[in-house]
Order: sequence, then C-alpha cells, then structure tokens
Amino acid sequence: MDKLATTQAIWAETMHLRVPEGGDASTLSTLRRYIAAVAGDVPGTFSRFEALPAQDDPGHGADVRDSAAAAEAPVAEDLKGHRLILWPSADGKTLDTTQLTPPAPWNTAAPGDLIGRFRVAEGGAEISAFKQLASIGEPRFVSLVSGTGLPSGTGVYAPRAAQRPLVSKRAESWGIVLAVAAILLFAIACLWSLSVGTVTRGTETAFAAQVPTGCETGINPQDTRSLYIAPSAWLPTATEQSQCQQKWQAALSATLAARDQDWWAGVRGWLASLTVADQGRTLSLFLPTLLTMAAIAVLSISAGVGVVGRPLGLLIDKRNRMSLTRAQFALWLIIIMGGLTSIALFNAGFWGGDLSRVQAGLAHLDANAGADQQLNAWKANLSRLLDFVPSMDAALWALIGITAGTTVLSSLLMEPGKGASPGGGAMVPERRTIVLTKSEPSQAKLSDLVFGETEDSEGVVDSSRVQAIAITGFLAAIYVGLIFEAVRGIGGLTASGAVSSGTQVFAQMPPAGTTFLLLLAASHGALLGGKLLGAYRNPG
Repeated sequence: MDKLATTQAIWAETMHLRVPEGGDASTLSTLRRYIAAVAGDVPGTFSRFEALPAQDDPGHGADVRDSAAAAEAPVAEDLKGHRLILWPSADGKTLDTTQLTPPAPWNTAAPGDLIGRFRVAEGGAEISAFKQLASIGEPRFVSLVSGTGLPSGTGVYAPRAAQRPLVSKRAESWGIVLAVAAILLFAIACLWSLSVGTVTRGTETAFAAQVPTGCETGINPQDTRSLYIAPSAWLPTATEQSQCQQKWQAALSATLAARDQDWWAGVRGWLASLTVADQGRTLSLFLPTLLTMAAIAVLSISAGVGVVGRPLGLLIDKRNRMSLTRAQFALWLIIIMGGLTSIALFNAGFWGGDLSRVQAGLAHLDANAGADQQLNAWKANLSRLLDFVPSMDAALWALIGITAGTTVLSSLLMEPGKGASPGGGAMVPERRTIVLTKSEPSQAKLSDLVFGETEDSEGVVDSSRVQAIAITGFLAAIYVGLIFEAVRGIGGLTASGAVSSGTQVFAQMPPAGTTFLLLLAASHGALLGGKLLGAYRNPG
C-alpha cells in the first residue's frame, strides 16, 4: 500500500473520532501510527478509503496532516505486529457486549492495552481503542465506528455514505421518454398561454373599434362599488347581458372566426378557442396554466425515474429516505413557476405586438416629459409594460425563502455521517442522536414523510411533520385556487382596462397575504424545531 492510500485509510478510520474534553490529544496520533503499522503489515486489512481534505483546511487540516505524518513516518518496531479494536468500553478495560458481541478473537480474549478513549462525532458515543499482539492469521483491525473487520450490514456509528446504485437501462429509457414528454407539454402550454394573450389583444382592438364610448373601465368616484366590482356599464340587467358585454362577445366571436389570417395565426386562434368560457364572453388561462404545472411535475418525475429509478426519486435524499422538505419545495416550485410562466407568456402575447410602439412612446416621453407629472406617470406605466413577468409580493418571496431555507437547514441537521468538523469549525453542533439512513433508494417510502428521522424515534409518527404536511396542503390548495381564479374570466373589462391605463393585464401574481405567510412560517418553524429536538436531545 502506497503512502497516499495509507493516509486515506488512516483518515477513513479516524475522521469521525474526537478526543474528549480534557483528554490527551496525543492518543489520537498514537492510534493513527498503529493503523499505519497494520496497513504496512497486512495491506488487505483496509477497504475503506476516503478522499483527503486540503491540508490547509481550517476544520480538517490538522488531522489530515497528522494522518499523513503517520503514513509517511518509518514504522517503529514497538508498533508492529499488533491487532487493534475500536469498541465501546465502560471502564477502559473490557469490551461492552450489550449491543453487539465483537468478532473472534476479541469475543473471548481480554482486549489488551488501552491506546485511548474517544468520542464519535455522530451521536457522541464513547469508544475505546485497544491493542494486543497478534497471532498468525488473526484479524488485525476491527472498528465499530467505520465497520472495518465486521460483517457487511452491521450497524456502525459512522457508516460509509451509501453509493447510489446504477439504475437499469429501462429506467433510464423511461426517464428520457418522460423528459421529452415534459418538454413537449411545456412547449404546448407556453404556446397556448401566448395564444390566449394574442387573441385577447386582437379582440380588444375589434371591441374598441365598435364601442368608442360608453364602456368605461375606470373607477367612478360617484359609485363606491366600482372600487371592487365592475362598473355599472359592464353589469348585466335582470333579463340580459349589458351592451358592453354583448359587444365584447361579438368581437371575440369575430376574432376567433376570422379567416383572413395565416396558418400560424390560425393555430393560435384555435388554441385560444379551446379556452372560451362563460358562454363565449371570456377567455381563460386555466387549462394552459394547469398544463404548465403538469409539465413541470412530469419533468420532476422524469428526473426521479432516470436518476434513481423511482417516480418520486427527486424527493429521496442522500439518506435514501423520502424528504418532507424536498417535497414541500418541489410542490411550491410547481405551483409558483407554473403560474408565473403561464401569466408572463399571456402578458407577452397581449402586449408583444405593440412592443415597438411602446418603446417609441417611451423614447418620446424621455425627451419631452421634463417635470410634467402626468407625462412622467405615463412614462412609469409604459416602462412597466416592458416587464412581462408579473411581480410578486413580499409574502410570496418570503414563502420561497422559507421553503428553500428549511430544505437547506434540514439537510445540515440531518446530514448522515457528519457531526462537527475535526478542528471545531462546524456549521452546526455535534448531534447527540444517530440519524436513520437506508442502504438504497428502493427502500424509501412515503411513510418516511411522517416518521421520525433519528434512532430514538424510528417508526414513531412525528407530530411536527404531520402538521407541516397538513398546513402545506392547506396553503397550497388556497394558492392554487387563487391562481386558477385569477386567470379565469379574461373579458372585455379586464382587457380594455389594461389598454386604457397602459398596464399589464396581470401585473402581479396573486398576493399570498400576511396570515398565509405567518401560517407557513409557524409550520416550518415547528418542523425545524422537531428536527432540532430529535437531533440534540439526550439519547434514551
């Protein structure tokens, strides 16, 4: 075994060990020299090799340098010929067999001389290192920390990070098929939203030509109801629709039935005709928005199938468990990005044909507005017409930040195989409990979303996770409903109002609101609190 491989083996066997407070730091160096001696005597003893951090790494550098020094130094005679064991010991003299009996010959013989006592970073368990002269053919190294010298599948304190098994060719093929299907669905949804915007703008032009006056869209100071409902000119009577609605309906029918257009305009008109609602009076983005969300969901499924061989593979973390925070993040990604994409493309279709005129108008206002407040107000309006992507209120941005932040913090708290850095520079304190992991992605289950994540809570339903699922579902249903209702019923009042005021039809995503945000924050706070409690409570 060369020096680099020896260093990697020493690092793999000792990277999780800490010298207890008040202990002798030299005992860890001594253990590393004994491991180097075993590697020199019987190189096949070690099969676990870990990549080395940089020697100037602020957290790991000192331990890496010490491991390298042990590998490169000549092996002293008094270090040779020993067998070593890292095992729990209550008194530093005998091996603890309450949880697991050590393999032969350690199960019958005295453990020998104590090298040192250490603490495992993952969970804080105490471990002792013993040495004893070895007989021919005896195993030379056993560790309940790394699993070296123990049967495969033995539960150890710091299991090697599970390697993702390669997925089958069939799963890869299905992943590609689903990805292509998702791209096609997304392209159709985008064209559909764009088409609805284009046809709505064409209908508004035809409507304005027929009805030059009498169908005002602004707020009437004499009618307070116009602050929150349609102006009276657009409201139906007891027996029929208003004249404005009838004229709009006629303009929409004429626009969709137009024959003097090229094939591309015909495709857009046909797509828009599929969304006509309210007995021919309005257009709707409901179906295009739903299709956009579905396309993003199918793309997520294709990633899971192609990478880990499971439709929900995107939710499986490095512990091979279904991650609740990943599920939440994915859900909000589908909802928000689906709605944002559909609405932005509608805006582009509505005002895209007038883009050059808007830019010319802005150039004129830049040159002539000066201190004129009215012209400057129009300049601000026209500037916003160039921003087709709707804005989002602070609560919606906070939703994205909370969801993403919870996902990152959760991965830090529940990181398998990690505690604090050897040099003490940890991002989070050392855990007191062992995080549950599974050996491969196929073992991940939906029940992982509600069960506890640590050894102490294995198989126990976690109330903090149940409330997070319930509240996330409740809030997601509300916001999906808001989006779908906002994009339905795009009629004459909406389109004419946007043109007369020089604004986007959808200038803003539906607002989330303060109560919505507080519920979300409380739910995620409780979820992270449950993770903290599970990770840092005293074992037992």
